[in-house]
Amino acid sequence: MNNNIQSEINKIEIPEGLSRRTELGVQKAKTEMSSKTKKRKLLAAPAIAAAIALSVAGSVLFLENTPGNPEVQNIPASYAFDVTDQKQLVGWADNVFIGKVQETKGTSNEDGILETQYEVEVAENIKGQLNGRITVNQQGGYEGNKLVLVENDQLLKEGESYLFVSRQNKKHGWHTIVPAYGDILIENEKQKEELISIYKAAYDNEVPFE
Repeated sequence: MNNNIQSEINKIEIPEGLSRRTELGVQKAKTEMSSKTKKRKLLAAPAIAAAIALSVAGSVLFLENTPGNPEVQNIPASYAFDVTDQKQLVGWADNVFIGKVQETKGTSNEDGILETQYEVEVAENIKGQLNGRITVNQQGGYEGNKLVLVENDQLLKEGESYLFVSRQNKKHGWHTIVPAYGDILIENEKQKEELISIYKAAYDNEVPFE
């Protein structure tokens, strides 16, 4: 994990085994898009091929199809603070906001971490000043016929609105959310108002992350 990603998610630990599997997933995606010559390069130099795949897609590998009945792998996470305490959670975040998922943009894999990016329309800010459409980054995603989830955090759904708790990845301009606690599905207007009230109060009494 590089310093930018690590600073965003505050040393969330991903098992070592995930690295090799995601590398193989990148190889497969690149192989399907490439010519026979590029396929030979993939097999000869998987690490280089992964870097090329990320570069070609602007650090994003786009998924044309997702499996209908994937094998689900749940990866546990450890946190550097109490994520169940909204005051600490908001204190860690750069932004807390309500947003609607417009579309899935693709997946990326950096240093063995599978992540999925989404275009999100910001509806209301609780902390920070985001506007228009932004890219929200979520740990986890599809890898071949496997669905990798972090802390059983279900992938975001297009057309749904969420309360997001995120920290900015300055390298890519993404807003990375906290697994399981940084994307709360909004089911109705009453719940939305309750969440806004809770997280505004947490922001007023936030505990800054150190």
